[in-house]
Amino acid sequence: MNEILKISLPSEMVDAIESRVKAGNYSSPSDVLQEAVELLLQRESDDELRLTSIRSRVAGSLGDGSADISMDEMDDWLEKLAEENRH
Repeated sequence: MNEILKISLPSEMVDAIESRVKAGNYSSPSDVLQEAVELLLQRESDDELRLTSIRSRVAGSLGDGSADISMDEMDDWLEKLAEENRH
């Protein structure tokens, strides 16, 4: 089911959307924004998969007794790193 949203965008973004529609790359501004949101969701999913993989490897190395950092400290650091890279 489609819903209608009222949004405000900077002029540069509106121009970018309109130029892609005019170039024939998309049939409407909605199509541009739908793809943008799909890409955002995919990027967030990819980021979460990478974090899970890193946490798994870190947990393995923490378990071998050679680490000087706790798993909670590592989780906090990874969350902070992920947040910095989202913006």
